[in-house]
Amino acid sequence: MFKIFETKSTEECLCDKYTHLMHKSYKLALTDKEESDRLNERAQKILDELRRMKYDKIDY
Repeated sequence: MFKIFETKSTEECLCDKYTHLMHKSYKLALTDKEESDRLNERAQKILDELRRMKYDKIDY
């Protein structure tokens, strides 16, 4: 009923962070390849961590 009182789990926070980094990386790929690669690498580390946690809402 009140979503403002619900807290996100660690997995959900990491998933949101991953999505944000991948979106930003995609946008930057057109102008700054090095920065895009850096962001993509950070996102991949988060994805690896989610896989280690066996988060069930990611596609393999």
